[in-house]
Amino acid sequence: MRRTLLLLPLLFSPLLQAMQALDDESLSGVSGRDGISMETTGSGWSANSVSYSEDGQSLSLKGVSNRPQSGNATSTTKIDALANQLQIEHSASPQVLSVDNVEMAGSSKSFGAFKAFYTLGASLKLKGGGASGVSGFTVDASRLSLSDVTFYYRDNGLDLIVGGLSFDAYLNNVYADIVSGGSGQEVKLELGSSRFVGQLGSLRLDLAHSDPAGVAVTPNTPDTRDPNSNRSFGQLKLDLNLGGSLSLGGGGASGEGLRLRPNISIANSLFEYRDDGVLRAENFAGVLSSSAGLTLDLEQDAGGSYAKLAFADLRLNATLGGLIIGNPANQKLGSLAIDLNFQDQGARQNWLKLRPGGDPSSGLKGVSADLSWNMLNSSVSLTDNGNSLWFSGLRTHGTGLVSLDLTKNCAAAGPGCHPSVWGGADQGSYTGHFDGLRLGLNNVKGSYSFDGLRVGTPTAPLQGGTELLVLLGVFPAYDFTLNGQLTLQPGGSLGDGLRYNADFYVSEARAALTVDETGKGLWLAGTSYEMHFRGGSLDISSAGTDGKGGIELRKGTSWSKLDVADVRWGDRASGTSLGRIVLKSYEQGSTLALSSGGAGALCVGGSGSTGAACTASGGRWEDRGNEGVSVKLKSVLVRDSSGNPANSVATTDKRNQLIWETNRAKDGNGKDINGSGSQLVIDNFYTADGDVANPSKNDYGLQVDLSLDVASTKVKLKSGPNAGSNVSPDPLGFAVNGQVRFKEINVDRLQNVHPAGGATTAMYGIKAQNADIRANLTATPIN
Repeated sequence: MRRTLLLLPLLFSPLLQAMQALDDESLSGVSGRDGISMETTGSGWSANSVSYSEDGQSLSLKGVSNRPQSGNATSTTKIDALANQLQIEHSASPQVLSVDNVEMAGSSKSFGAFKAFYTLGASLKLKGGGASGVSGFTVDASRLSLSDVTFYYRDNGLDLIVGGLSFDAYLNNVYADIVSGGSGQEVKLELGSSRFVGQLGSLRLDLAHSDPAGVAVTPNTPDTRDPNSNRSFGQLKLDLNLGGSLSLGGGGASGEGLRLRPNISIANSLFEYRDDGVLRAENFAGVLSSSAGLTLDLEQDAGGSYAKLAFADLRLNATLGGLIIGNPANQKLGSLAIDLNFQDQGARQNWLKLRPGGDPSSGLKGVSADLSWNMLNSSVSLTDNGNSLWFSGLRTHGTGLVSLDLTKNCAAAGPGCHPSVWGGADQGSYTGHFDGLRLGLNNVKGSYSFDGLRVGTPTAPLQGGTELLVLLGVFPAYDFTLNGQLTLQPGGSLGDGLRYNADFYVSEARAALTVDETGKGLWLAGTSYEMHFRGGSLDISSAGTDGKGGIELRKGTSWSKLDVADVRWGDRASGTSLGRIVLKSYEQGSTLALSSGGAGALCVGGSGSTGAACTASGGRWEDRGNEGVSVKLKSVLVRDSSGNPANSVATTDKRNQLIWETNRAKDGNGKDINGSGSQLVIDNFYTADGDVANPSKNDYGLQVDLSLDVASTKVKLKSGPNAGSNVSPDPLGFAVNGQVRFKEINVDRLQNVHPAGGATTAMYGIKAQNADIRANLTATPIN
């Protein structure tokens, strides 16, 4: 077996540009008695092709070059031996690295092209002896820097632009050795107590459809081909304190290849995403580890060549401590932690097969990936004022195909744009892909489930409570097949952030509304769910309507159809059917906002803004601390103005409608025939502001405010000799304080449908006004 491997560690170094012997004239410029000072100049270098080959497959970089951004490249390197260390100081003028195409042999498609403007610097202190002190080498009190980076990724003539990018690595007590690993000899890098500081100033898109001049050649200069190219997805900052090790060895999952074995720890670090507001974790910590390692292989199947990234095991543990969402002056959320454990389990495996070319309707460039995942024994936890809650026993597995492309709206782009294969309810006006970065989803078959909640300690008794999150679309268990697309554009409703258009179709789905440890509960079986979003946005704001700001999701214009073949009570497959449910929704201007800080001090079961006033009203005063999560939902339900057909049920897609169907006829296989039974239809319901002077005003909508905390509460014993007395001490629970409000909800008509007699309107013009419903629920263990 023959293996060809071309490493490029000096790809960014101008030392490769003009190496030549020193003559007498050059030597005369050397001063001092110790060390070497070397200055090089040159016009750069280029290569027609740079390839990595293994097991008969190859990945090639075509048209590779590294040149100065202007004039000739210059670099200065100083080498000294001081205090038993080899000290290297390196600085260079700004460079530009360019790759015209990234290809896999045998494929007519490609991963695209890229160009990077950058400046490289280094200050290294090296000495012999690795972790053992005998072989290898040590790096201490050193720094590597990559600054002034602007990166362009080009896909089908469109650009993803990363600007204001910089990295600084501070290396302390770093050891490099060649050691024996599980698959042979490995290069092991012990990270010691290193620090990594990085920032991303902007992430932009330039979606001009044609550009014969090629990628812009001046870094950090806005590209004016697209008037929206200055808008950004936002800014990112990282300050990571790293430890642990990283090992690199030969041999992939099979045959030749590469194996990377991470055991990296992060402690006392900072993570910050900034839009108008911030998403900041002031104490970021975690672990990334794999015993078997991550393998990279080049392979081929009936679908063509691909690069396979696989991992038989991988643990990702991360804690976002001191988490603030929205206004920097907000109360903190507390800390959010994830513990994800990926593990191969028979046919359920973890891998990505990366292929050149994205969605078939998006041209010959882009990226697509067959994927398979299996995660078990995982959890998500929230700590609020020292009290912790775990979503315990998280499991998920699945397979599918995803694609990533830069796409252009065909209606705007004109000839040459690739049309979309996606249909949907608005197929007539959807003439192609939307402008933006498009994530395509093709037959993604998956499943996830939670065992339940644990409060106090990770080994506390399992309890219910996940049902309280169904309103947010989080089910205790969910099986699904997902198709569709999500297209992102930089810039939110104002300033940075993102905008989106999306179409999703979920089929063969089964969701639990509530389920116990035996799998018995209330199930939505045989479900299909179609969702469409137009003109949506996602921002992090520093000032919302309550001054707290937070993550603000605007749904734009959205419509959906949920069709549940059987609402089952008991077993998910054979439980008693309560009939069929169909729910259509049509909304404009609906929002979802998340911010840090929960309910704080509140009166439960009474009214009053102080403890004394609350007690006097018959309530109980509870202080849930200054941490937690606040959720605000506003649903603006729009009236379908197409009319109400007589003696039949309206079939318009963009309409708010609820259908309950029972007593359906059976087909030859004993399966219920939808539309053959008796139906109760709540048709064309919508919100309004109840403004007599302006009856069509519809801004207030249906508003739901939720405050989520982990807090103690009063619980009475139900049975036993002390029945009726309080449990002592007060048990911890998952506390949800909620308020539901609306000014007016209208229903055009209530219909009864008989399978033989047709539809009859039972009631016209139903109206409900000025509701304010408050509730406080705390889920605690039964035992």
